[in-house]
Amino acid sequence: TALRTGAAAAVASRALAREDARSLGFVGAGVQSHTMLAAHRVTHPHVTDIVCADVRPDAAAALAEAAGGRVGTVAEAAACDIVCTSTPGGEPVVEASWLRPGAHVNAMGADAEGKQELTTEALLRARVFIDDHDQASHSGEINVAFHEGRLRSGDLAGTLGAVLAGATPGRRSADEITLFDSTGLAIQDVALASALYERARERGVGQAIALFE
Repeated sequence: TALRTGAAAAVASRALAREDARSLGFVGAGVQSHTMLAAHRVTHPHVTDIVCADVRPDAAAALAEAAGGRVGTVAEAAACDIVCTSTPGGEPVVEASWLRPGAHVNAMGADAEGKQELTTEALLRARVFIDDHDQASHSGEINVAFHEGRLRSGDLAGTLGAVLAGATPGRRSADEITLFDSTGLAIQDVALASALYERARERGVGQAIALFE
């Protein structure tokens, strides 16, 4: 789960962030932030400034050391070109005023009804992309704004999958704030498992097991 979460965030950043993005901020410094860091090293090798924020100073310091970055406040992390949030989501921690024009946000932490990592005002500043409408509106980053009636289906830009397929436009301007609300899809786990299987076959490692006679 941690690996596919990191990969999903990096793919979203590649599709929606500005091409000249040079700073990467992490709000929350748990396991998923480490995998998001690893994935962004592949998709965004030109990032030069990495800011890590967490209520646990030791966790923020560990992520900053792994990233070759620095520990900062949530406001400093949220002011980066690419922002990855991965917190418990019990209370919003990212304010609208902290997001800069042209930012891209990967909101990865909200996973139940009533949870959100960004204030509703911050969410409404962004052009929002989702992975699945039903999941996102029920338990993703947008669920609170949906239940309050401040965000509706027609306000959403579309799914990340549609952007990747070329069916929906991604970023429209350098100043636009984009946000990817990730709830996680089973197909991501299947895709990761398939990639690992093919790599194992190429390297001749592992053991074949017959599941059915």
